[in-house]
Amino acid sequence: MQEQEPGQTPDTNTPLWRFSLALWQQPEASELCLGLQQQGWSVTRLLCAGWLASEGRDYAGDEPEDLLQWRGTVTESVRSLKKSLDKSDNLLAPLRETLAKAELEAERIELYRAWLALGKSATAGPMPATTRLAEQNLRRAAPDTGSSLNAKTEPMIRHLAQLINRISAPSASGGRRANGAVAP
Repeated sequence: MQEQEPGQTPDTNTPLWRFSLALWQQPEASELCLGLQQQGWSVTRLLCAGWLASEGRDYAGDEPEDLLQWRGTVTESVRSLKKSLDKSDNLLAPLRETLAKAELEAERIELYRAWLALGKSATAGPMPATTRLAEQNLRRAAPDTGSSLNAKTEPMIRHLAQLINRISAPSASGGRRANGAVAP
């Protein structure tokens, strides 16, 4: 992982961030992630699981305490505040927009912290096909509630895994993946 000088702002444009942007550009993927979020899932965990699958890596589902703390105190708080504002009140529109930008920046920082942690914990090795690995990883991203994997979420996971495979597969032109990474 990259070391940074004290006082230097880290470069958050990581492979995980670029993968997340590529996946999010697919309307179905963003709808699925947000649908799972409504079921209590963390979009960051889903994105980490998907990115690792696109890299042929296993996702254990473990997260460091500082990442959990950031998500709980910053990302979720900003999101909750944004959601609490009445969408039909035009007076609040500029504030909602500002909070949406703040939420995106909080998510970018969260993904950067996740990326740093994943470099230390994810395992590489012989892995199943990307769609299968993506499904496996996504299931490991499930919240620790007994009802997180159910008849509603399973089809969402399978579909999201297919979309991850689509952007992770090498394209016909030059071995580049749809997410901009060079295929091995």
